[in-house]
Amino acid sequence: MFEFPLPLYFMMNLNKIKTVIAFVLISSISCTSQAGFTHYESVAKEGLSPRPVIFKIPSSALKENPQNLFIRIRNNTEYEFSNIFLIATLKAGDQQVLQDTLEYAMAAPDGSWLGIGFTELKESKLWWKKGIKIPTERPVQIEISQAIRVNGSATGVTELKGIVSVGISIEDQEDPK
Repeated sequence: MFEFPLPLYFMMNLNKIKTVIAFVLISSISCTSQAGFTHYESVAKEGLSPRPVIFKIPSSALKENPQNLFIRIRNNTEYEFSNIFLIATLKAGDQQVLQDTLEYAMAAPDGSWLGIGFTELKESKLWWKKGIKIPTERPVQIEISQAIRVNGSATGVTELKGIVSVGISIEDQEDPK
């Protein structure tokens, strides 16, 4: 059996260590995300109800510059619909700044889930508002509620199964170049 002299063996391992460190640094730099605020709220096991999920936004997440708002949905295979209807409300203090009824596709025409994820859990990042100036001088909160109805029914679904969590993201708007 051939044995390397100690200095040569040490140098070979040092080169491997340098390579691993360089790879980790490059990976972490290339995977940095856009500055912003993201927060999730878990949903009851029974499903997402029509009652709003409330997000209290910390003042540190709000900027004077325009920001983009996103709604984040995590769903699993128990979700029965190909789309979702949401009511999203932005409040500053006691004042309602904006409210939108939104529809998002959750599945492709072939029935496969949209969103990111390798297991039965999929995460969707959904645009809400682009380039909005959020008031910073008073407490700010965002409310998200579902407004799903079964075709032909006047009443809404009381417990929307398959939605695991709901989240919001506030991201800095990129400067057009």
